[in-house]
Amino acid sequence: MNAPAVPDDYVRAVERTFLGLRGGGLVLSPADWDLVCRWQEREIPLKVVLSGIRATFSAKVRVSSRMPLGECARAVETAFEAERAQRAGAAVSPDDGERAESGRERLVDRLRMWSPARETLANPETARDLVAAAREAAARIERLDRTANASAGAGESVQEIENDLVIRLQAALPDAAREEIETEVRKKLAPYRTRMPESGWRKTFDQAVRRRVGEFFGLGPLTG
Repeated sequence: MNAPAVPDDYVRAVERTFLGLRGGGLVLSPADWDLVCRWQEREIPLKVVLSGIRATFSAKVRVSSRMPLGECARAVETAFEAERAQRAGAAVSPDDGERAESGRERLVDRLRMWSPARETLANPETARDLVAAAREAAARIERLDRTANASAGAGESVQEIENDLVIRLQAALPDAAREEIETEVRKKLAPYRTRMPESGWRKTFDQAVRRRVGEFFGLGPLTG
């Protein structure tokens, strides 16, 4: 059995394969870096990620040199589901659209049922406002799903809705919890710091912190 790739080797391999197939760019964008970090944190095997990237490019008739890594995400998830099913001894053929819809439904359910533990808040009196904000986010996501052309013209996305909620949650964090989260994220991203411009690293850091804030409050890894 091959040893798992260490974080920096993992990112370098993804970067080299993706940029080579795309035929443009010298480094990954901040959003691309964040996506690779999430794959690595979820322990998606490197060979699975590379397989999904190659499958994405194989299916394209024309490739843009500005194509984001996010366009490979569905193929990576499909490859990961198939790999896990194979390990479990069962065959599965996941449907990307159904999986995305199911994920949104689960998110809406979590937002509707969620309420923060008062001890997790800097000011326990803000609990009611945060619950209202979570319910509002759930309603906004449902409105997106009811809009036939949501992806093209609704003016917002699920990620934007999540970001609005996470901003509220970050403001409610106790100082000690905020420092702990930021220290943890800095430690995880340390191997990549010297390979990214300051602005890019900061965006990746902020996105990772937002995910951890969602987890801290029991809502799961929000924003992606």
